[in-house]
Amino acid sequence: MVVCVLFVVLIGRLGYIEYTSGERYERIVLAQQKFDSQVIPFQRGDITDVHGTVLATSVDVYNVVLDCKVLNANEKKIDSTIARLSECFPQIDTGKVRTLLAESPDKQYTILAKKVPYDDMRHFEGYIKDPNVSEESQAESVAKVREEVAGIWFEKEYERQYPYKSLAASLLGFTASGNVGMGGIELYYNGELSGTNGRSYGYINMDSNMESAVVEPQNGHNVSSTIDVNIQTIVEREIQNWNHLHEGTGQLGSKNTAVLMMDPRDGSVLAMANYPSFDLNNPWNLKKYYSSETIAQMSEDERNDSLNRLWQNFCITSTYEPGSTFKPFTVACGLETGALKGNEWYYCDGNEHIADFDVHCHNRNGHGMLDIRGALVNSCNDALMQMSYVIGADRFAEYQRLFGFGQRTGIDLP
Repeated sequence: MVVCVLFVVLIGRLGYIEYTSGERYERIVLAQQKFDSQVIPFQRGDITDVHGTVLATSVDVYNVVLDCKVLNANEKKIDSTIARLSECFPQIDTGKVRTLLAESPDKQYTILAKKVPYDDMRHFEGYIKDPNVSEESQAESVAKVREEVAGIWFEKEYERQYPYKSLAASLLGFTASGNVGMGGIELYYNGELSGTNGRSYGYINMDSNMESAVVEPQNGHNVSSTIDVNIQTIVEREIQNWNHLHEGTGQLGSKNTAVLMMDPRDGSVLAMANYPSFDLNNPWNLKKYYSSETIAQMSEDERNDSLNRLWQNFCITSTYEPGSTFKPFTVACGLETGALKGNEWYYCDGNEHIADFDVHCHNRNGHGMLDIRGALVNSCNDALMQMSYVIGADRFAEYQRLFGFGQRTGIDLP
């Protein structure tokens, strides 16, 4: 009877606690239970040329992660695990691993090596590269490694790779840490190329059962450019050949060479090339253009300036004087505004004085009398300058704006 009465009192007390403080105690219990969460990275979209040839892509790489707590709990596997690490990843300092196990025995996340290839990761897990190996042998190899290794796991991420290295470098741009585009298409279409990370959750529920849930990542979209990789390759090869030819003679090639090829039917860019260029897989390397001593002596600002000059797309970031190619626009402006009727004649004596300067014609002796057509055919500076006086400065400047000179092109590049 006493025992029964005590049980009734106990049950009543538990019921009271559950009713009044159940949620508070539940939170305490859940906080003490094991919870695991891991980010699943998204895959950045590819950039292709007009034919679908991949110019930029993202490949699987893995970080080697050490869980000291798990490995210390499997003390017999410490030596075999370290030996396996040394065999598969020579870049890992095994002495550092032993130090971590001794000094931080409960630490569960230490990256030992970054961005190891997929094949190296599979080799560590026991998979044999030889395709002639039977499935049974593969399974035995993997099982053996699992018996010998503990406390090592792999964190997947993606590394941006450019199969053609320096091809269309300033046009494509590259990515920095965190999958952020820097320059070119990578920057302009960063929002489209980027995705959203997923996450995997693991926890022990109220019944002490392991529960797991996965939110899948959303990968980025692919971007197809109008570039033709064959044309781009030819253009860049000829630019390099020309510059190297002049360098071999002791003469300067150029500070910048830029070539732009477009389809006149729709304005699509078939090739956009610059010299000097850089390797997209290692965009921070200046050794191709500066000696090691010069780089070592550079301040941080000087180094950044040098890199920015190398990365810039000269075709769209710099301006240049159009020279004689501007003459048809001058004539078009005069005819459109009515300042020129089309039957005017001009006398070229080889020189025109303006703003305290003598501007010469390429024919220093002069072309003599020329009509508008003759002035264009002979590319006569003298006659064209005389036409500009008739057109007037205000109308001349307005039509430069209407023709788009000095304006942004609107091309989908930064």
